[in-house]
Amino acid sequence: MLTYRDAGQSLVASGEARPRTGGRRKLDFVIAGAQKAGTSTLDDIFRKHPQIQMANYKETHFFDNEGRHWEAPDYDKLDAYFPVLDDRLRGEATPATLYWRPAIRRLREYNPHIKLIVLLRNPVERAYSHWRKEYSTGWDRMPFSEAIRAGRSRVQAEAEVEGLHRHFSYVERSFYGPQLAYLLDHFPRQQIHCEISEEFFGDQAATLARLASFLGIRSFPALPPVYKNSGYTFGVPALSEDDFRYLSELFREDLAAVESFLGRSIPAWGNAVNAGRAKPQQQYRGGGRWGLVMKYLVFSLRGKWRALAKGWRRIRYL
Repeated sequence: MLTYRDAGQSLVASGEARPRTGGRRKLDFVIAGAQKAGTSTLDDIFRKHPQIQMANYKETHFFDNEGRHWEAPDYDKLDAYFPVLDDRLRGEATPATLYWRPAIRRLREYNPHIKLIVLLRNPVERAYSHWRKEYSTGWDRMPFSEAIRAGRSRVQAEAEVEGLHRHFSYVERSFYGPQLAYLLDHFPRQQIHCEISEEFFGDQAATLARLASFLGIRSFPALPPVYKNSGYTFGVPALSEDDFRYLSELFREDLAAVESFLGRSIPAWGNAVNAGRAKPQQQYRGGGRWGLVMKYLVFSLRGKWRALAKGWRRIRYL
């Protein structure tokens, strides 16, 4: 088995340079998105590769933090996520990056040679999964049907910056074409690697082989299939057929833009559209009325506690 020491020696022996500024080690890559597309699973797998050092927890939100002094950014805060100084590739996974345009520009300023990994999910199912997460954790109580129609006005009305909203952007984040085009405005195509979420979960070994080649590292170790879900979504209404059809039509032209970027079709998404609807969210059917209420409260509190704990970890690095 390849050890960290072996990995470091192999990188040094290959003569591969590590990006530095004034002696500072820089990130080699970022898993930039998309949210609710499998980035938690990819982050978990990357942590098992001996030539990769991921940030000490997922979603640092360093580059999309609008509270930082970006005229003179303090990259010591970013370095703190990597307590071990060695020759492994450094990477982090913040799936909001793809959507957050200022973060793309800041990444370019930080390291114009950084590599970006993008994982894209069927846009309809991604939008619904995004809303389901916000709904189950209490950030949004608007029904999905309304949130993807009239509720979209909240994105502009309550935007944090440049028309971007962290919570209500269910539809906006699923328009991948403009986001990929913005990436191409700031980075050359050879520094961007895009995978399809459904294909990744259908054949993880093949996807990981392509990613290893993109990053210039040895093959990933043989692993059983990994699936890591980052959210609690108990007691959330299922995706309706009407909403699925509405969004499928809304994203139809954008699908063509994504296929143009990839240079190929996406059969996995076509099959989902042809099926007429997404799989409904499985509903809880045991324990009676009070059992349902108690179960919902438990999952809702767990989601809020997880959000608070995540916020506290970020505050430590501000």
